[in-house]
Amino acid sequence: MKPSAEVNVQPHLAVCDLPAALARMGANVELVREMLDLFREDAPIYQLRLHDALAASNAPGIEHASHSLKGMLCMFGAGAAMQIADRLERIANAGELQEAPALELELNHEISRFLETVTTELARL
Repeated sequence: MKPSAEVNVQPHLAVCDLPAALARMGANVELVREMLDLFREDAPIYQLRLHDALAASNAPGIEHASHSLKGMLCMFGAGAAMQIADRLERIANAGELQEAPALELELNHEISRFLETVTTELARL
C-alpha cells in the first residue's frame, strides 16, 4: 500500500503543550527556556538538511532530518508539527517522495506556529 503524503493536521493536536513540557522538565521554567534556545539553534540546521535532502531526492537524508526534528518537537508536545515530521519520515522510508516538498512547507509553517506559541506562553510565566 502506497503511503499518502496528505497530512491534514488534526485540529486536536497541540501547537505546543507547555504544561507537559514543564512536567517533563521538573517544572523548571529556566530549563524549558534553555531547551527552547537549543531548539532555536538546532532546528534551522535540520530544516536546511531536510531542504537539501529534498532537493537531492535523498530519502535517507529526508528521513534523518525529519526524525531529528520530530524528536526535538516531542519535548515540547508540538503534536501538529510532530505529525508532519513523522509523515515525512515515513514516506522517506518508503521512498515515496512525490509529496515531500509540500510536507516540508507544512512542517516549516507548523514550526513557526510552535515558536510563536511557545514564546508567548513562556512570556506569561
